[in-house]
Amino acid sequence: MNGKQDNNRMLMGIVGGALLILVVMIATLFIVTRRPVVVVVPAAGESLDSAASAMPGASPAVGTTPTAEVALPEIKISKVATAPTTDDPLDPFWNKITVADVAMLPQQVAPPVLQTGSITNVRVQAVHDDQRYVWRLSWDKPEIADQSDVGQFSDAVAMQFPLSEGAPYTMGGPKMPVRMLHWKATWQKDVDEGFQDWAKTHPNSDADLYWFATGEKPFTMQKSFRDPQAQQYMIASSAGNPMADFDRKNPVEELTAHGFGSATHIGQTPSRGRGAWRDGIWYVVIDRPIETADPLIARFNENPGQQLIAFAVWDGTAGNRGGRKNITNWIPMRIDP
Repeated sequence: MNGKQDNNRMLMGIVGGALLILVVMIATLFIVTRRPVVVVVPAAGESLDSAASAMPGASPAVGTTPTAEVALPEIKISKVATAPTTDDPLDPFWNKITVADVAMLPQQVAPPVLQTGSITNVRVQAVHDDQRYVWRLSWDKPEIADQSDVGQFSDAVAMQFPLSEGAPYTMGGPKMPVRMLHWKATWQKDVDEGFQDWAKTHPNSDADLYWFATGEKPFTMQKSFRDPQAQQYMIASSAGNPMADFDRKNPVEELTAHGFGSATHIGQTPSRGRGAWRDGIWYVVIDRPIETADPLIARFNENPGQQLIAFAVWDGTAGNRGGRKNITNWIPMRIDP
C-alpha cells in the first residue's frame, strides 16, 4: 500500500506541476498581448495637460520641447480690412493668406481609440476684421464621405478653444471647459440639397406605409411628416434632437465640454460655416462674430497674443467617428491687433 500511495502522490505532483506551468504560461501570454490601460495622474507641480501629452499617441504639450516629427507651428490670425464671408471656401482671397501646416496623430488617449491615422495634417489659415474672425481649414481627402448610413460615416472637422487656464487639450477637464465648433459633410449636404432622408439616400427603395404621412410617394421628411400625428413616430425630431434637424440651415454646431464624454450641444451658435471639396481636397470655412458678451470672444480679448487652438479631423471613408479621429495638441494662436 505504501508503494502505491507514493506512486499516487508522485503522479499527483507531476499533474499539479504541469497544471501550474500551464496556468503561468496562459497568464504570461495574456499580460504580454493585452493592450495596457493608462491612467493619467499628474505629478506634483505638473498639469493634467502635461501628463496627458506624455501618453502614447499624444502630441507634445505646449511649453514642452516638440519632437522632430510633430512640430508646433503658430496659428496667426491676420488683421484685414474686410474678412471674407463663409459663402465660398474657394475664394481667391485665401491665396494671399499665410498657411500653417499642422501635423495630426490618431487619437489614442481614451477609448475608443483610432489605431491608424489617415489624415496626417491639416492646413490652417485665419483672418479677422473689426466684425468677425474667419478660419479656413483644408486637408487632403481623395474620396468624399458625405453620407451617414449603416457602416457609412461622414467626413468632419472641429476646432477647439480653452475657456480657462490649464484646460487639457483632451476636451477640457473638471471646471476647465472648452468650446468647440464642429462641421460635418453630411450636414453640408443637408444644407445644400435638403435633408438626406431615406428617399434621397436610397432612391430605388419603397415604403408600404408611414403612419399619418401626407402627400404622395416618395415620402420626404420636409414635406410628408409635418402633421403632429406623424411627428409622434419621428421620436428624435419630436424630442428636438439636433441630429434630426430636417430643416438644417447651418452645417456647423457648437459644443462645450469639460472632459472626455462630456461634449454638450449648444442650441444656438453665432458661428457659420461652409465646406467645399475640389480636386481631392476639403476646404472648410468657419467664422465667429466679435461680440464682447460671447465667452469665447471674451477669452480672445484677455490676451490676444497668447491663445490656444486644437483641431480634430474625421475621415469617414476610414470609418472615423466619435473618439476615432485624428487630433492635435494645443497649438499656439496669435491674434494680430
